[in-house]
Amino acid sequence: MKKKILIVEDEPAIIELLRIILMRAGYEVFTCSSGREAIGMMKEIMPHLVILDVMLPGLDGASIVRIMHEDEILCNIPVIVSSALLESEQMFMPYPQVKGFCAKPFVLKDFIEKVKTAIGD
Repeated sequence: MKKKILIVEDEPAIIELLRIILMRAGYEVFTCSSGREAIGMMKEIMPHLVILDVMLPGLDGASIVRIMHEDEILCNIPVIVSSALLESEQMFMPYPQVKGFCAKPFVLKDFIEKVKTAIGD
């Protein structure tokens, strides 16, 4: 059974790039482009990992992680945060489910390694 990854990103080109890379690596990939949609999708599909952009319409990445942290089901889903703003990494440090931070633009080899580590592969 393939492990499920949810990409939460509002930039279509980045969604497509990550979707292709993760599918080639053998994962089942789901996507959504808004923060509000993300929480519902997580509860529906129960992904093994969430790739989360910081700047999103609706709810931003920090708000999503805070909601996940306070939810007894979602708090166990690991998260990799992605952002072009390196400074934003600090705001995610208090949350144990955040297993990594990927700066944009991505170094694809490093990205896949972080995914495998976070998901336990």
